[in-house]
Amino acid sequence: MHPSGPSVYALGIDGGGSRTRALLCDTLGQIIGQGLSGGTNPRTSATGELKAHLQEAIEQATRSIDSSKILAAHFGLAGAGEAGTRAKVQAITKELLCEETTRTIGHDLEIALVGGLGSKTGIVLVAGTGSACYGRTCDGRSTKCGDWGDLVDDVGSGSWIGLRALQVCVRQTDGRLPESPLKQAVMDFLKIEHMDAFKTRIHDSGLSRSERAQLAPIILDLASAGDEVSLAIVAEGVGALSSCVFITCRQLDIKSPAVLLAGGLLQHNYFSDSLEAALNTRIPSAIITQPILNPTAGAVLMALEAASCEISEATLENLKEASYS
Repeated sequence: MHPSGPSVYALGIDGGGSRTRALLCDTLGQIIGQGLSGGTNPRTSATGELKAHLQEAIEQATRSIDSSKILAAHFGLAGAGEAGTRAKVQAITKELLCEETTRTIGHDLEIALVGGLGSKTGIVLVAGTGSACYGRTCDGRSTKCGDWGDLVDDVGSGSWIGLRALQVCVRQTDGRLPESPLKQAVMDFLKIEHMDAFKTRIHDSGLSRSERAQLAPIILDLASAGDEVSLAIVAEGVGALSSCVFITCRQLDIKSPAVLLAGGLLQHNYFSDSLEAALNTRIPSAIITQPILNPTAGAVLMALEAASCEISEATLENLKEASYS
């Protein structure tokens, strides 16, 4: 067993499409440092950007300690589900941490579920910049639904809502759809005065996945105010997300699933209420559950497990404080 105590540390990284959080704790689960930087999805970030954002978050979290004292680090990153991608991230982490540090790589859905439910059977649905659903049973079976990327999937996510809004905007301009406040809201977001500038703004200047996701809260506000086309976009999105949960339940044969909801869109009350209603309609037996730990603390827990550290009730209580401080 590795040594434990307040003189050695575990690092957890929660990397999404828009931002990355780092949490450094001692082996008793007490917070030592935290870090925040830009997105670290290896599918959508260039290698240099991925490394820079990881380095920034890690340096912020570890500035008060000798980094050679980090026993283990777990990186839970959106888009890191495939072996080749994990190998790419592993190579980058070798440059950021001491060779003696145990480094494990996984996807962000895993740390959300481990943090949220511990070792219990359940499902996590993430709706942030992107979207995906992941389920795991007590006997180790797991499955994933969605997570195919923004070009073909990411249903119900911020980037998906943003894309739908852009599509509606041009259709309203053509007269294919009746105009609504959405069109002007999209133009204001793009900082264009006339739709003649739309193509230049979208195709020449570009609009990234994370930028499209920044349009989502505007559409959610319009939906909550009663804009019909925005209401339809949100209804389509939450319906598609509830289908992901339904399919995951069926694949794992879970009758009354504990479901964790995670991701930045859940911070918007209209979206969270709409999603819960859609889930209750599609899966009446679902139990929407509040997470025990946030995903970053879930990553710390996985780092502690990778270092073979004893995880006591006191450790979990400290990690709870780290989750909600």
